[in-house]
Order: sequence, then structure tokens, then C-alpha cells
Amino acid sequence: MVIKMPKKALIVNNDYFFVEFLSELLEKRGYGVVKAYDGKEGISKLEEAAVDIVFADLVMPKVDARQFIRFIRTKSNGNHLPVVALSGAVIEQLGALDEFGADYYIPKGPINKLTVQLNEFMAEIESQPSFPPAENNIRKNGDIFPRREAMELINSLKFYRAIIENLGVGVITVDKDTRVLNANALALEIIGKSTVEVLNCPVADLFPSQEIAQLKQAMKRLVQDPGTRSVAFYATFKKRILRIIISFLEYESCRSGWIIALENAAHNGSEANWMIA
Repeated sequence: MVIKMPKKALIVNNDYFFVEFLSELLEKRGYGVVKAYDGKEGISKLEEAAVDIVFADLVMPKVDARQFIRFIRTKSNGNHLPVVALSGAVIEQLGALDEFGADYYIPKGPINKLTVQLNEFMAEIESQPSFPPAENNIRKNGDIFPRREAMELINSLKFYRAIIENLGVGVITVDKDTRVLNANALALEIIGKSTVEVLNCPVADLFPSQEIAQLKQAMKRLVQDPGTRSVAFYATFKKRILRIIISFLEYESCRSGWIIALENAAHNGSEANWMIA
């Protein structure tokens, strides 16, 4: 007797109550549910086990939706994993949805209407022989309109993302578990890797083997001495001498990780020189 395993759905959303709502709806339809509350945790869940469908917000902490969906596409090994962008920011970004790469876009709305809409949507895609959809992948709700405060939030996020990308130094953002959250274009160029390769990667894996001890010592020194704002040392990446500046990432008065800046340095001394601020 062959036992058919239930399909698995991954939900990535930082709203705990919405995750519970969607989990209950999918479980009633026979799905096993995997939960994540930010983009980085979503990547971890995908690395742990295969799923059949992903529901993700368009505005997520730590790893944003563009990077998260790009990770899915790159790591799927040619198998198309359907991604549903189920978000309160769909309507506000109608002109830019192609940048995300999801298969379906569903705006959040009143729970009673959304419940009906999602059940109809799931019944429809479960009856289809294959993914992705040929057309009609944006499921609009006529009662939902763009919100000014959401537009302002999205524009602010774009502005600060542009600042990081255009800095004259490489920037790597590291979570408190020492895994990478993001790296700007210059940092990726310096280390010779793509965004997908560095997401959720242990930061030590990005550094030359001879520099790893210095990196760990610098991060440890910041933890042990709360009065130290930054630690710097010199390292060589592919014959390029760089000054590495490590500081804490502080968010809502808490130390939530590290920021590592990589800048070119004309330096002909020992790579073991330290500078503490």
C-alpha cells in the first residue's frame, strides 16, 4: 500500500496572527505547513526540507522579498517551485511586481473575503496540471485601494536600499547568529560571489582562510567590550588589500548583528595591525 504524503507549504510573514490564519486554512486543505517570520528564516526552512508551494510577503525583515524569491529560483535545480506573494503591499506596487518574480500576487484584505478568495485560488491551482500560470497571476480585489502610508514606507525602503547600493565601500550585514543577511554590489564584487551565494551563509566562509581568525577575534572583541564602537584590520582579497571595519548593527536599542565594511587601502605593512574606536 502506497501512502501519499501531504503537500507542504512554506509561509513567510512577520505577522504571527496572519501566519496562524493562513496555516489553519492550508491545513484544512491537507497541507503540512512550515512557518517562518522573516526572509532569512524562510531560506533556512527551504534549506532544511523541500516544500511544494511558498507564500511570502513582499515586505519582510532581514532578507527582502526580491532576494528571497531570487534564492528560490536559483536553488530550485530546474524544478519550478510556485511562489505566491500574499501581501498588504501588492496594490501599492502594481507597476513593479515583475521585479519580484513571484508566480501569483494576492493583496491582503478583510479576513472573511480573503478566506473565500484563498480557498478558490487553492482549488484552482490544485486542479492545474503544472506551474507557473500562463496569465492572470495578479488577483485583484476591487475593494482594496493603494494606501498613502504604505506608499511612503515602500519609497523609504527603496531610498535607503539605493544608499547602501551606491556607497563607495562594500557592506556586508550579518545577523546575530553570524550568518549573512545582505551584501551590497561592491562587497559582492570584492568577494567574487552572487547575492544568492551569500544569503544565510556563515560570514567566516566569505573570508580568505588566513583572515578568518582576525574576523572572529574582531567580532568577539566588540561583544566583550560594549564601549568599543568598531574594530578594524587589514586583509587581502584576491591580491587587493582592504581595510575591514566591523561594527555592531543596532536595531531598536538592541545589538542585532554586525556590519562589515570593506574599503580599499594603500597599506604595505602587516595585515595584523588593529585599530579600535
